[in-house]
Amino acid sequence: MLIRYLIISGVVLGLGALIACGSVSTTPPPLPATAELARQGQRIVEGLGACGHCHNVSGEPTAPLAGGRLLQDKFGPVSSPNITLAASGIGSWSEGDLLHVFRAYRRPNGEMIASAFHSGIEWISDNDVGAITTYIRSLPAVDNLVEHRELSFIDRNTTGFFDSMAEVRGLVPQIPRNFKVEYGQYLVDQVARCGSCHSLPEGIVTSERYMAGGQEIFFDGASKIAPDITSSTESGLGEWSAEEMKNFLMTGRTRDGRQVDSRFCPVRFYRRATPEEIDAVVTYLRTVPPI
Repeated sequence: MLIRYLIISGVVLGLGALIACGSVSTTPPPLPATAELARQGQRIVEGLGACGHCHNVSGEPTAPLAGGRLLQDKFGPVSSPNITLAASGIGSWSEGDLLHVFRAYRRPNGEMIASAFHSGIEWISDNDVGAITTYIRSLPAVDNLVEHRELSFIDRNTTGFFDSMAEVRGLVPQIPRNFKVEYGQYLVDQVARCGSCHSLPEGIVTSERYMAGGQEIFFDGASKIAPDITSSTESGLGEWSAEEMKNFLMTGRTRDGRQVDSRFCPVRFYRRATPEEIDAVVTYLRTVPPI
């Protein structure tokens, strides 16, 4: 697909340029921290990126990203970390440290972040990563010490066997918006990370069930089974019109009038996305085949 060609081509070009200079950086250089870049980052963080859905206890788009919301992955319960510039958050991190989280899933001390909630962020474009980090670093510090979960070597290498991910190096280009399907895929897979809930990850003897639902999602001690959002006419969105899908993303109401539980689906963030982004997301989801 075009999206893969653009990304692979960009990575090859970026690596070639870096090697020609005599070194290969593990993260792109920081972009100039302009006001416009921060505004772009705010649109992502408070929109389709939905960072506050996990990184604050209220799940509100504009609430401080001070962490503390109770989540759960295959390792068990975990509280979302404080990602403000407080000493109890990421105040000691450099901009390069924050960029490295996106490209390698690792904190400055080498520990991996929880991949279940972040899968896909490694391929967010350099421009969008720069915008997100610029905006986060512009926010006021909020002191909130969140208990850090420690995982044993055994857990990491048994339960977390499939969590090892290759580090993304070099240039990751922006997907042109006029390629609506590919841009929609980028928003779904990398920015909104819909698959973190709606896809069942691969196991030892099973392959990934992309966007086909079935995963049990936990927030604040409650749970819900994520639905199928493929184009299946039996269990997915195959009977939904494009307008019904757009209306759901903007209002949280299904085609039969039910209101989605915003504790699980971040529709409060999605309604802040631009019409162009919503249109691209819907256009792509309507191409996802049934499983």
